[in-house]
Amino acid sequence: MTLNDIGSHPYSKLNLSNFGANRELSRHRWFEFKEGFSAELVRLAVADFGKRRRPAILDTFAGSGTSLVEAGRIGLAATGIEVNPFLSFAARAKTTPAIKRPAHYFSVLRDLMAAVPKERKSPLEGKSTFTEGANATKWLFNRSVLRGFSALQNGIRSTGSLPGPFELALLSALLECSNAKRDGKCLRYKKEWADTQFASDDLRGRFREKASHVIEDLSGGEFDHSQIRVVKGDCRVALSKMAADSYDLWITSPPYLNSFDYSDVYRPELFAAGFVRTNSELRRVRAKTLCSHVQIKRDYTEGICSSLLKPILEEMSGRALWNPHLLGMIRTYFADLAIVCRRMHPILRRGGKAWIVVSTSAYAGVEIPVDLILADVASREGWKLCGIYVLRQLRAAGQHWNRLEKGSRPPLRESLLVLEK
Repeated sequence: MTLNDIGSHPYSKLNLSNFGANRELSRHRWFEFKEGFSAELVRLAVADFGKRRRPAILDTFAGSGTSLVEAGRIGLAATGIEVNPFLSFAARAKTTPAIKRPAHYFSVLRDLMAAVPKERKSPLEGKSTFTEGANATKWLFNRSVLRGFSALQNGIRSTGSLPGPFELALLSALLECSNAKRDGKCLRYKKEWADTQFASDDLRGRFREKASHVIEDLSGGEFDHSQIRVVKGDCRVALSKMAADSYDLWITSPPYLNSFDYSDVYRPELFAAGFVRTNSELRRVRAKTLCSHVQIKRDYTEGICSSLLKPILEEMSGRALWNPHLLGMIRTYFADLAIVCRRMHPILRRGGKAWIVVSTSAYAGVEIPVDLILADVASREGWKLCGIYVLRQLRAAGQHWNRLEKGSRPPLRESLLVLEK
């Protein structure tokens, strides 16, 4: 397998693996999905497919809908599968049909802001660390913010006007008024969070701005919603129910092998929007996710699906690991991806292509070349490898670097795999 390094291929230095390039783009900007890839990646994949026919796109790990939004902007059919209920909601909201009377919706927004009380008691008060309580030393939201959110959410749902996009704008505003921010696998409290004192007025101001962006984006530019579909659920299950020869492009980025539990990372939105109401319901969402983190409860009995993986697991087995389930997690992660590759193969038409963004990983001083292993796994499931292209380098976690010799800290990498049926 040939690994095309940065600078030696046409996809380098384009920030294709980085959602940051989407921050100012119509619809994409409604909610920043930090783990997503760029809209340009989708357009390049479509251009690479050529003019044989207008390709139908399938994204098995759709996130907040980057592939779907771009498909709608180009006028292509696309389906996204997403197991996280909040993210599937975000994807559905971002692909809302265009509107013809923006003045009407600006009037609806003004009336909403005028009619809704500033605060309303929230069902999340007293739950976990969502807001201040008798024994809490830190909390995600000041009570005024959470009550302001509850008041606006109730108003949005009552008016029934653009409920999905407006609520997504509200959830985005809520996280900006949080005392914590997303940082890797968790939420970390902001510096000086206790002195910031976010309140409902801050939330209302940010929501008004974001809701205005929603109206502007929905009324500007072409967007074909008619062929866009969002499937909420485990892609391993959903793929088994899809017809053969029904798609042309598989564009996706599976969860990285970094032990990030995205059902926990997006816990505030899941609870705030009512997608889960208890920790038991949250665990049920977690149980359906790809085995990319040790928080998932699996029996880890899957066999080794790539010869490249065996020596890595053997080397790691002799080292002290921060969690006893890491070896099982790594083995099962690739077993899960093998299932996805196997079930995707008949769904793509002959000559169809896959564009998959992945990242290498490392634990206890041992690097796991996810791109190379996934290429091997895919080839065993009938895929032809067209190329592996390094998109950018990443800093490894301290738990890995601390095991290496001083001065020897090689970076990890994000890569693009291009496969063909």
